[in-house]
Amino acid sequence: LTRDGGPILEELSDAGLRPSRLRGLFDHLVENPDVHFPTDTTEPPSAVELSEVRGVLDELVDRAWELMPDHEPKRGWDSLQRKLRTLHFTRDVTGWKEPVDFFDALSRLCKPGPRGHSITQNRWRDGSMAKALCNRVDEFGVGDTVARGLVNRWYAHRYALAVRLARTAALDFAEHRKRTARLDFQDLLVLTAELLRANPQVRRQLGRRYRRLLVDEFQDTDPLQAEIMLLLSSDPDVDDDDASPAADGPAERADWRSVVPRDGALFVVGDPKQSIYRFRRADIQLYRFVKDRFDDFGAVLELTTNFRSRPPIGDLVNELFDAEEFFPKSATPEQAGFEPLNTRPGESSSREGVFWYAVAPDAARGDAAADDDAARIASWIASRVAAGERSSGDFMILTKKRSHLDRYARALEAFSIPVQVTGAGVGVESELRELQAVLACLIDPTNPVKVVAVLVGLFFGIDYERLVQHRLDGGGFDVIGPRSRGHADVVKALQTLHEWWRASTVQPADIFVSGLTSELGLLPFAAAGELGMLRAGALVYALDAVRAAALVGDASLPGALEGLEAALELAEAEAPLEPGRPDVVSLMNLHQAKGLEAEVVILADPTGSRARTPEIHMHRTEDGTAVGYLRVTEFRDGFGGDQVLARPEGWAHHQSTESRFQAAEEVRLLYVAVTRAKKELVVARWPDGPDRSPWRALDPWLEARAEELELELRAPEPRQQVELTPEAVEEMRHEAADRLKALGKPSFEYRSVTELSKRDEPAGTRARGDTEISDRQAFRGFSWGSAVHGALAVAGEGATPEALRAACRDLLVEYERPLDDHGDPTELDELLVVVESVRASDLWQRAHRAERMLSEVPFAASQPTGPGDARAPAPETDSLDRDEHPRKQLDLFSLHAIQESETEREPEEPSGVHEVLEGVIDLAFLEADGWVIADYKTDLGTDPDFATRLQTYRRQVDLYAEAWSRLTGDPVKERVLFFTAQGRVESW
Repeated sequence: LTRDGGPILEELSDAGLRPSRLRGLFDHLVENPDVHFPTDTTEPPSAVELSEVRGVLDELVDRAWELMPDHEPKRGWDSLQRKLRTLHFTRDVTGWKEPVDFFDALSRLCKPGPRGHSITQNRWRDGSMAKALCNRVDEFGVGDTVARGLVNRWYAHRYALAVRLARTAALDFAEHRKRTARLDFQDLLVLTAELLRANPQVRRQLGRRYRRLLVDEFQDTDPLQAEIMLLLSSDPDVDDDDASPAADGPAERADWRSVVPRDGALFVVGDPKQSIYRFRRADIQLYRFVKDRFDDFGAVLELTTNFRSRPPIGDLVNELFDAEEFFPKSATPEQAGFEPLNTRPGESSSREGVFWYAVAPDAARGDAAADDDAARIASWIASRVAAGERSSGDFMILTKKRSHLDRYARALEAFSIPVQVTGAGVGVESELRELQAVLACLIDPTNPVKVVAVLVGLFFGIDYERLVQHRLDGGGFDVIGPRSRGHADVVKALQTLHEWWRASTVQPADIFVSGLTSELGLLPFAAAGELGMLRAGALVYALDAVRAAALVGDASLPGALEGLEAALELAEAEAPLEPGRPDVVSLMNLHQAKGLEAEVVILADPTGSRARTPEIHMHRTEDGTAVGYLRVTEFRDGFGGDQVLARPEGWAHHQSTESRFQAAEEVRLLYVAVTRAKKELVVARWPDGPDRSPWRALDPWLEARAEELELELRAPEPRQQVELTPEAVEEMRHEAADRLKALGKPSFEYRSVTELSKRDEPAGTRARGDTEISDRQAFRGFSWGSAVHGALAVAGEGATPEALRAACRDLLVEYERPLDDHGDPTELDELLVVVESVRASDLWQRAHRAERMLSEVPFAASQPTGPGDARAPAPETDSLDRDEHPRKQLDLFSLHAIQESETEREPEEPSGVHEVLEGVIDLAFLEADGWVIADYKTDLGTDPDFATRLQTYRRQVDLYAEAWSRLTGDPVKERVLFFTAQGRVESW
């Protein structure tokens, strides 16, 4: 836009908006590519309209200045004083000459109401006059006033400009992601929905592949996912011929709201009372629409029996949530209707029920309350585990927000209780920050600031006194060319950094960083510290981020650092050191607990919980179009909240509507929290704290029906000190090395069909092709055969001639077959002739008439071995399969050249390692009396070794048949070799 001189930038400048301030708006549009955001043009207020308001505003500011004291009050200015003093200052500086300056000033006094401004009278010269001034300010800017109307029109004028720019940027960014093949998950949904919507042929083919869909947790489904689900489970109305690209005119686009799924093709499970991801585009109204559609084309079965929770949990749900302020009798646009929770009586005698306990912090602050709560919970869990009543894995601790999760994790660790935290980034500690500093230093090794940052850090720990002495002695801080002069400790450290730098210049970043981490001992260091398991897990997560950056093509050190920093910026930057460990306390915020359960659930952290101010509201029109409205804001530090930059006309109505949806979702969040418990639900309360606990809606029921617990504060036992001698450490090191060596021995080995069949050949009968077969012929054998394989697989799926030709072209390019001057494969017509000859064969016709036909079927089957088994595995093999050109699973086409040493090798003894046979079956089809297994070969059959290879090919098909019988339990009645180049079939 800047290069082309787009007028939108000038208009934005006149409206006082810089594109850099619209990042939040841009993010919203990128995240919602399928939503239309209307941008009706609104003219800004005229100078005439502003003149009268300007006079009143000047009068208010002047009057306020007269009532201001000469010095700031002891307890500071009140909120209205701060606003009016700011207006007085900006008027003196800018004169409010530009519209943007005036509206910025005017907006500070405008509020939607009904609550107006507030003052502290003893902070003014005259309290009564200050009160009167406050009333005048409210009359001027609070509620439906002229001043606020002008501000709304100004915001609406800016909104249209901002959305136009951000929409252009979002569309360009989407094209960039497509062009550079860096699609995100939302892109995949958008493009998949468009593909199914506009291409009946693709929709039909995918529908044949995925005949039945089971969708769970449907209440939190993205609208695009719902569209894909319905289109994939239904068939297009047009025939394949009508949908082909050669058909006249474009195919009619499918409307997912009216399609009818195939009988038995779609099974959906969902509970609207658990819809809690509206901020991730989940739409409870969409759930209701799809449910109504099921009433039309299928059946709706109400499931009200809960197999998880015990009767006390059911009593809480049925007695508390059956109310209009929770779940109404009938569903509303914002809320699901109430359904009773039918529980089953417990079969065990263990404790069950609903309980509550009180926290009593030393100070009336949220962090103090969280610390007190965490200590009580940790002590209580430790006592119950020690008494044998429960194990650590029985407990789940849920908080409404993530900010205090680390406090609970530290308290649990203090009592030696294993814990797994989800969703808070707990564990990103100093060692990771120090690792980032080292990488930054190695990227810029002559920067003395970065070098010194590493020298004084965790890994070298050099104090500033030694650094000063080093400099005074003539030393420098250059890692590339370290000097020998200076303080000995610093010189040694710089030499170490120099060695790391040299290694980083010759090794890929993922290899280097892994080696550096091992050399520094970061993993045991992290594991031995506070929150050791979490810190070690976070370190593993960070190293995985570096490897991921290398896998996508950036193995440089800057790429590794960028990937590491991006990963650690995420709030969820964590990973368990031991994934899947069962006996740990689960600790997470409520949104992470969806679908989970535990014997004992603790609703913790009874501190402040405030409703979010809606930023965006979306709804769907009668034709299914998603329409959105949003408030454009810019992040601002402090307690004043984000700064509003623009909003559409009628935003107050949209905000009110969205607030109702948010309030309804808060009820559903509480319902989800309560129903995670199997036997015990324990709720934290803060009786003496502010009435903002996220669990406060449970208080009346808890007071009347629940049992109060006394969770005592008990100090944890001090950490044990371990004393080890050097000899003991060395012994443990050897034991660990022996265990690693034992674990390094394979427990099973994969064997390809080709390998086993050739291993069974008598040594004297193996083909010697080195002199008769040129390299080009051998390469053609593999690559040409693989192209034939792929083409026949596409043909087996019923591809149209155009689609088949395109697929064959792509396969020949993929396998690097010869190209002409225009970049087209020279063997395309030849490949199509081969495919057509196979399709015209009797074998192909038999396969299509069979009960079931499968092509290109990969498999892996346990291979029986024993003393009498001719296919017993060998510990080592000289098979060329390991070193050949990459392939799917095995190469059945290349002419395998056997080295002289291989033909004379004695048979090897079985290794005792279990074998797994793997391969790809070209064609399998089921007839009335059994399966037929067919294998394609592209040999011309004119070379002298063909007769020998034929015996090998027959053994391969026998192995396929044997494996197929073991996998399916059905007999294989016939084995077939189809020589495509010869047009000949052998069967037995």
